[in-house]
Amino acid sequence: MRLFAKVSDPDLLLRSLNEAGTAFYRPVGGKVVEAVYFSASRTIYFLGELTTRQYKSLKGQAYPAERISVDERWGTIMVDQIVDEP
Repeated sequence: MRLFAKVSDPDLLLRSLNEAGTAFYRPVGGKVVEAVYFSASRTIYFLGELTTRQYKSLKGQAYPAERISVDERWGTIMVDQIVDEP
């Protein structure tokens, strides 16, 4: 079985990062952050507010991204780190 979760609980997201996998994040505005974590057994999509401590923890365990999108129909995650040239 695989887990796909959409969460807004920052503690749940940060505790899930301990499993071998990859995480990406992007600031949305204010204290709101969008993040995605995926591994062989789980995918966790997060959208919510983080404290300064939580944000620093996430930055230490995840890669920055320009865009994050989840296509539930096809079961894919798109993460863009490349900034479009003008």
